[in-house]
Amino acid sequence: MSTDTRPPFKETEASRPSFDASLSSSFSKSQAPDVDWKPGQGTNDTHEAPSKYHYKIIVPGKTEIGPMDMYKLMLGGISPRPVALVTTKSKEGQLNLCPVSWYQMLSHNPPLVMLSFGGDQGRRKDSEVNIEATGEFTISSASEPYAEALNYSSIDAPHGTSEYALTGLTPVASRLVSPPRVKEAPFSMECKLDFRREYYADGSGVSSLTHEAANGQGKGGLTTVIVVARVVVLHVREDCLNEDGSVNMAQMLPLTRVSGMLYTRTTHGFELVRPKWDEVKDTPEVQAALKREVTVVPPDFEDPILLSYP
Repeated sequence: MSTDTRPPFKETEASRPSFDASLSSSFSKSQAPDVDWKPGQGTNDTHEAPSKYHYKIIVPGKTEIGPMDMYKLMLGGISPRPVALVTTKSKEGQLNLCPVSWYQMLSHNPPLVMLSFGGDQGRRKDSEVNIEATGEFTISSASEPYAEALNYSSIDAPHGTSEYALTGLTPVASRLVSPPRVKEAPFSMECKLDFRREYYADGSGVSSLTHEAANGQGKGGLTTVIVVARVVVLHVREDCLNEDGSVNMAQMLPLTRVSGMLYTRTTHGFELVRPKWDEVKDTPEVQAALKREVTVVPPDFEDPILLSYP
């Protein structure tokens, strides 16, 4: 029996304001939070400084914490995260489409990306199995016009079910890899596996430099597989490019994940100039900041390591 006491989601959603599509028509920019910020200042003055709070201290291996509780903590603490809409193809030619927010760019030279898949040996994701078998996949960006379709592709359907059919998204042929990309996406990448690494419940890890399996040499059962891949082709819709070659956020309409069921949109930003040492080293503000003694301060409270969480 479910212990979830929350009201049905549709009731909660109905109480919220409608989605404001007008915010998608332009990407606005404002001034930085504190245009008068000076070197050595630390925080800006836009938010009231927090009171002295205790911290919850969690040490993996010492604190008793279940995998799902650790999952929730890391999702909320490491956010927002980009979402990769990943297409793979099995050896039998079946397509699989799924969203992955355990995803990041690793390098631009060479162009490398990373995906992480959780699940034990009996619950491996079809996408991860297909990447291991073929060494190829595509990543299409997450964007507002197909937010619902992107989310629906996460459905726990039986093996072999077509997420493309369920979502209504369109697979379009790639140039150099067998799996297609999502036609509706403003940005896509064709990827070839560089290496994969398996992690196990005992904390051990085993790497493989090809798309062959690492053959499960760890103890306690498989928990996570990380794949690193080289980007061999990029597809960028032409209306999403500025004249200088940068990407236009107003056209990309990117979505990110936070925690739980929450997605966020990108409609506003501010710019900060990266400082250059030769230009600022002799300014009074920098010289004054460098004269300040920097010491590691003790914590406000000696918070104990939790025996269990939550």
